[in-house]
Amino acid sequence: MTFADITITPVPHAKKEDYFEFSRRMAAVYRDHGATRIVDYWQADGAANQSDFHADGTSYSPGELRGIAQLVGVDTAEAVVVSVTEWPSRAARDKGNAAATQDPRVIATLDEDPVFDGKRLLGDSFDTRPYPPGE
Repeated sequence: MTFADITITPVPHAKKEDYFEFSRRMAAVYRDHGATRIVDYWQADGAANQSDFHADGTSYSPGELRGIAQLVGVDTAEAVVVSVTEWPSRAARDKGNAAATQDPRVIATLDEDPVFDGKRLLGDSFDTRPYPPGE
């Protein structure tokens, strides 16, 4: 079964292209260490209507439904980036992630001006289940 790491990161709109350049470089590192697919999702302009994610006929109080941007605490100068790194297995992820975080190309980024606040990055790992099975 494939495995995925997902991060959610607030990024200033003014640093959008810098973020994508940084992410492109980091994606190459993670692919070199076994990741099979890396995708960044930059939040679309304008907030989504949270009721669009629920069945018609459901009712919620105003403010009860929160979006990712609200949960992450972005301000108007920022967008949310959701990044998904897919691995062939948990074992491949554990080995590849350990190697990637020690890779000199990653270590070198510690001396760069950051394109986002790393303390605000949220991340976790997930077992995946494609629909239909086998895809």
